[in-house]
Amino acid sequence: MNRILLLSINARFSHANLALHYLRNELRAEGFEPIMLECEINQRRQDILQRVVAHSPDVILISVYVWNALLVSLLLPDLRALLPRVRLVVGGPEVSWTAEPWLENHPEIDVVISGPGEAAVRVLARAGFESPARVLSVANPPFGEIPFPYTAEDFGRLHHRYVYYESSRGCPCSCSYCVSGRADQRPDYRSGEQTIAELGLIIEQTRDFPAPPIVKLVDRTFNAQPARARDIWTFLAEADTEATFHCEIHPAFLQPEDLALLATAPPGRFQFEIGVQSVHADTLRAIGRSNQWNRSRPRVQELIALGNVTVHLDLIVGLPHDDAQSLIEAVDDLLRLKPHRIDLGILKSLPGTAIRENASEHGQIAMHHPPYQVLANHWLTPADFARFARIGELIDAIWNTNRLEQELDEAAVRHGGYGAALVALEHQAAETRYHVATRQRQKVEAFLGSSAS
Repeated sequence: MNRILLLSINARFSHANLALHYLRNELRAEGFEPIMLECEINQRRQDILQRVVAHSPDVILISVYVWNALLVSLLLPDLRALLPRVRLVVGGPEVSWTAEPWLENHPEIDVVISGPGEAAVRVLARAGFESPARVLSVANPPFGEIPFPYTAEDFGRLHHRYVYYESSRGCPCSCSYCVSGRADQRPDYRSGEQTIAELGLIIEQTRDFPAPPIVKLVDRTFNAQPARARDIWTFLAEADTEATFHCEIHPAFLQPEDLALLATAPPGRFQFEIGVQSVHADTLRAIGRSNQWNRSRPRVQELIALGNVTVHLDLIVGLPHDDAQSLIEAVDDLLRLKPHRIDLGILKSLPGTAIRENASEHGQIAMHHPPYQVLANHWLTPADFARFARIGELIDAIWNTNRLEQELDEAAVRHGGYGAALVALEHQAAETRYHVATRQRQKVEAFLGSSAS
């Protein structure tokens, strides 16, 4: 059992799998030297199979997520046929809450690691990758005791990719659509001092990258402890680096002190993704987000007004009590803030979430297989979901990609608001068979021009 392969199938080339680095370090501590193999979902299955088999592994550990679950399902029987004696171990968020169905549907699997993988993989390694139970769940030590995931050798492979880092796991929020909102996913923080030291290592190791990297902090709510977040932001704002640091933050935790600090940062140093999700009080209460948007909105507006922080705002289509009209109002409200980006995403009914467990209460119908997108509920018809998916594409093409501010402003004046303008544009696109997903600036401008005539 000395040839261990850690397999990840990422959504695209620019992504890298952080979990593999943690597991690699834990296996090294047990005396193994695992192989890390990262593929992409757009590769042909036979190419992935050939790359795996070329290493002649004795053990394969596969990291499974919502975006690669179907592909992994297709690969498992072929891996078993090609490598009949290999030990197949799967883990990750997609299998943690559905271990039994995975084992039932895929007898090829030897072990499912449910939950965190660092301590579990060491238990497996010490047992020669034999497990008394096919579902293995082992509690991790405190997150601050888990070693920094990267070694100097890793950064040579991360050129032209995001550099992922996490300073905490879990989340203090209880959002019903998110696995991190579960009661058993309470936050576990690295200290501010440890985080600053590790980010300093990343800055030093990426200094000679061909282009400044984007360092994506994958904490679910980075600013849940505002004073800690400010200490880290202060360090990053003053650091000698051209890197951009991406953080997911909750608008309710933004403080006046944060805005004063962030105003001093170099342009492009910070990129914040803010999960607004809904602007309506009934919806926010129903999904377990206690903040009120009318209280958070002024802080978000101030943050955008700074001009030196890139701000992405997220809305979710399909949450309880949000109907077509309230979504149009939400889109209008967010576009009036003029953020750098707005993402209009369709709700996913993920395994392990409360929104999935309460689906019948909301009349929720979702895809049975990944990506588990919601298709209908009490407030939106299937046609509504399709329409808002196209509106999301138009926002991406007009605003996010091409920054056609004047043209969108003019459309808003003609139709009485940004939301109403996008509804009209979506209707026009359907009538003229315009391809809403196009990002070519000339085509987008021509489409907007035709709507004005």
